[in-house]
Amino acid sequence: MAEYTEAWREYRKRRNLVLFAFLGYMPIVGLFGILTIQVFKTTTPAFVAAFSWMAFYAVAGIRFHAFTCPRCDRWFFAKWCYRNTFAQQGVHCGLPKYADPNSS
Repeated sequence: MAEYTEAWREYRKRRNLVLFAFLGYMPIVGLFGILTIQVFKTTTPAFVAAFSWMAFYAVAGIRFHAFTCPRCDRWFFAKWCYRNTFAQQGVHCGLPKYADPNSS
């Protein structure tokens, strides 16, 4: 049942990536903007970086929300008309988050 362990490792990677994209936007893009304005005397690279980072955040968020449950292979956080990003168990089969492979 190593697939559970691997699935939760993938979940953590996706979660950490979306958190990095969210929390890193202001400091990284802000610093990049300040540096490029000082060096190139224009705001164009800062806007390109800002929009690129927004696209990065959107893709990371979509990948995070599309995480599939290791047990039922459906979306862990969402049904057709329901989404709960903070769910502690799968919305389809009720598998607890970080469940042990030997759990029933």
